[in-house]
Amino acid sequence: MRGLSDASVLISGAAAGIGRAVSLAFVECGSRVSLVDIDGPALDLLARELDAPDRIATTVADVTAAEGARQVVDDTVTRFGGLQVLVNVVGGSQPGADVIDLSEAQWNSTIAFNLTSTFLMCHFSIPHLRQNAKGSVVNISSGSGLRGMRKNPAYCAAKAGIVGLTKAMALDHGDEGIRVNAVAPGPILTPLMQRLRTAEEIDAFGSLTILGRVATAEEVARVVLFLASDEASFMTGQTLEVDGGVRGGF
Repeated sequence: MRGLSDASVLISGAAAGIGRAVSLAFVECGSRVSLVDIDGPALDLLARELDAPDRIATTVADVTAAEGARQVVDDTVTRFGGLQVLVNVVGGSQPGADVIDLSEAQWNSTIAFNLTSTFLMCHFSIPHLRQNAKGSVVNISSGSGLRGMRKNPAYCAAKAGIVGLTKAMALDHGDEGIRVNAVAPGPILTPLMQRLRTAEEIDAFGSLTILGRVATAEEVARVVLFLASDEASFMTGQTLEVDGGVRGGF
């Protein structure tokens, strides 16, 4: 992918699932990658697997809090001398409650985990991206933010918010050379899905797609890589669905 070799890339939620696949993909492209996650042992395991100490940095941080987000951005800029690409992967949910059963605390934590984290990372990263007169932000939304999902209202609201935030930032920062896009995955076979869903439920998700299966995290990572690269130089404000052609709601 053009423009990614030696680029300084910051990835939140890097240690597992889509974030892990995205991290591997950028390192394979020759990028210098700052890996951020709240799970220190998983982050260490990924760093050992990548085995590129001169081109990776790891930071354990909670990016749902302003201080954590500020610190990882500052650390990345200090280590790599700047920032060209931000990928916001951190997020997730625990489905099972409708809006009646969902508590205010559960609502707030889900919004913070998925939407506030993305806002904070962008808030502290954009000033560094604009210094290059060229930069790229890729946010991870979800098909649930476009079509909805049963028993998961806070997650749907947060992921829909990422779509809106992506469009707003594209408008605000396009004249600074910063492109902002999002990816909306459909059913993806990640460790999180395997923990939260039964094998029967996973098969059912796959049956909702035209392709008849759930995706791998690597298939999502390739789209993230494309949007971050110069191959997508005339794309901004877009949300690309990577869902195998989902035919109905979950």
